[in-house]
Amino acid sequence: LTPEMLEKFTRIDFARDMALIATVTIEGAETAIGVARYARLADDVTCEFAITVADAWQGRGIGKKLLAMLVDAARGHGMRRIIGDVLATNTPMLRLAHSQGFRIEQHPEGAELRRVVLELG
Repeated sequence: LTPEMLEKFTRIDFARDMALIATVTIEGAETAIGVARYARLADDVTCEFAITVADAWQGRGIGKKLLAMLVDAARGHGMRRIIGDVLATNTPMLRLAHSQGFRIEQHPEGAELRRVVLELG
């Protein structure tokens, strides 16, 4: 990991980016179980998001809550659209996106990906 990459991942410019972390306390230690991020794209009205939830915690609504919070934050920061790239085989994420109002599109880079898009207004 280069110093530049480390800084990008650990310092958030909240005017352009957002990062949310879901944690639990296990045996007295706080443990991250989910992360959601978005980054504003060059057009300044679209942001791209990513979510990951630890395997043991999937299916419990954590991804849904993180996605809802991320969408609210994007809306609050003036974004008009939020997009994400999802593996075509990641059925749970595609279902989640669809349930939250995202459109599911073919990805311009190939059949193994889908693009999920939500217009924020």
